[in-house]
Amino acid sequence: MSKLTDHIRELPSRRDPPYRPLATIDDAERAEITSKLGSTENYFDLLQLRELIKEDPDNIEFRRAMVSSIASAEYAGVDAFSRKVCEWQDWDVPWSLIIAMARQTWDEVRHSQLATGVLESYGGKIGDYPDTLAGGGPPPVMQSAAGGAYAAAAESLFRDPVASLSMVNVSLEGGALTAFQETSKLGERIGDELLAHCYDYNWADEVTHTAIGDYFVKALCQDDPEQERKALRAHAFFEMSRGPRLNDEQSQELKEFFAEEIQRAHAVLGGSH
Repeated sequence: MSKLTDHIRELPSRRDPPYRPLATIDDAERAEITSKLGSTENYFDLLQLRELIKEDPDNIEFRRAMVSSIASAEYAGVDAFSRKVCEWQDWDVPWSLIIAMARQTWDEVRHSQLATGVLESYGGKIGDYPDTLAGGGPPPVMQSAAGGAYAAAAESLFRDPVASLSMVNVSLEGGALTAFQETSKLGERIGDELLAHCYDYNWADEVTHTAIGDYFVKALCQDDPEQERKALRAHAFFEMSRGPRLNDEQSQELKEFFAEEIQRAHAVLGGSH
């Protein structure tokens, strides 16, 4: 492992204002969020926030909370993907994958800037609400479920290129496709043109991010059944919030899914890897 990788892993996640994870807030702030949104759980649930906005489109506080929640993940993405650019140079992966991670880092920077601008248009700012995902650690579903040896396994998966691409660029970013599309549609529905425009823009980036995952999972797993099994396990690990052993039916279902997604990604990215 290189000195750069060691150094990067020791660096804490930083942002101005500093990250403030939702799990660390005190009872007073929880009560304040509850008074604004009905419950702290509503803040963590993007789908529920969109429903609240649909029911009361004039409530700017609901919009501030929704965009704050999304912005938190975008800033964490800047942290996570920039670390990959450095750490993955120690792995036997195509240089084009490192460049793809650098491109995705910049996309996350742009998404963070857009989210910050939308939030400020509502009279809010980064830090008004706690972070739903703070820093560059494992995805939130893994953080919430992990404990003890399971947490160590989650961290190991997250730092392995094949597993990380399968979890983050295929599963997590695939979910973001739907989330951003629905957020853009919400903006159109309530007459918020800035919200609609920014998240339509972000949605287009997520199409590329999932294509990156599809393409490079195939490239790294080509003619290597063990790597393919690792990708399938990581995908299921993320989707089911725990690490079960896949049966034959589950493996086949995920293989068929990957086959369709890989074909689409290859058409988008093309060429050699």
